[in-house]
Amino acid sequence: MRLITGGVIDFWSMDEPDSGRGRKYKRVVIDEAEKARKFREAWNQTIMPTLLDYKGDAWILSTPKFGNTFFKELFHKEDPQWARFNLSTYDNPHIDVDEVDNLRQQLDELTFRCEILAEDVNLANNPFAYAFDAEKHIEPCSYDQRYHIYLSFDFNVDPITCIAVQHIDGCIRVINEFALRNSDIYQLTQNIIARFPKAAFVVTGDATGANRSALTAGNYGYYDVVQKQLMLGRSQMKQPAVNPSVRDTRVLMNSLLQNYQVMVDPSCNQLIRDLQYVEVDDDGDILKDRSTDIRKADLLDCFRYYCNSFHKDWLRVL
Repeated sequence: MRLITGGVIDFWSMDEPDSGRGRKYKRVVIDEAEKARKFREAWNQTIMPTLLDYKGDAWILSTPKFGNTFFKELFHKEDPQWARFNLSTYDNPHIDVDEVDNLRQQLDELTFRCEILAEDVNLANNPFAYAFDAEKHIEPCSYDQRYHIYLSFDFNVDPITCIAVQHIDGCIRVINEFALRNSDIYQLTQNIIARFPKAAFVVTGDATGANRSALTAGNYGYYDVVQKQLMLGRSQMKQPAVNPSVRDTRVLMNSLLQNYQVMVDPSCNQLIRDLQYVEVDDDGDILKDRSTDIRKADLLDCFRYYCNSFHKDWLRVL
């Protein structure tokens, strides 16, 4: 953007850390710095050198993320040439305070403090389900034949997994889990039928299940097999076109765990282990360990997909 005064404003994407390399600027404004995965590299190798010619300055703006990040490292830098400011959503004159208060009732406490109050929230070991409380959430919950069963699939080769959930009177009830080793989608659906022979199902899960697979007879997609084996109508298939982001489902799932009634039957051992032990890295991505049953995160993925398909309206604003 060239101005009539002779000034120039350039706009660069932070997806590429070399953006702007070789230019010279009086001021750089970095917006949502926490979203730039290579922010450290961009700042040290590209952005700072562009400020040398004019002895320029930089404004670095962002909503903080969980954990230790380079943005927070710069924010806490002790240097007389640096100034830092912390403003919450309450400080925004264009947002109704009542709306922010209402959001407090929807988000879990840590997400509210991080996203809305802009606090430096550092979770020890970065658990994915930091709002999960075994004493609060592990409760016997039997199958009620009067209500649908929501099946949420994750189509790993080994194990292939699914959870069965019922939503009754404002309560999410995870009543069963399936995790079959050295098996396939046909055996999994047969196990589901054997466990719930007369149930009415609604299906969701991993979006990749819509792709054709050489592991199915006739090279069909997994959801094609599920629909046929369970004899479901098209309206009962609620699988997403694309998988939701880990970050979005983490916020949603923890908000539900804290503010909604969620019960997990004690028989769902692998899901409970995932909720207790699966962690994320500094970028918010799930740390999976295929060598152990504790951190495979397969059942956690099933639960994430379920929450996203049927409860994402829980968060009206984020």
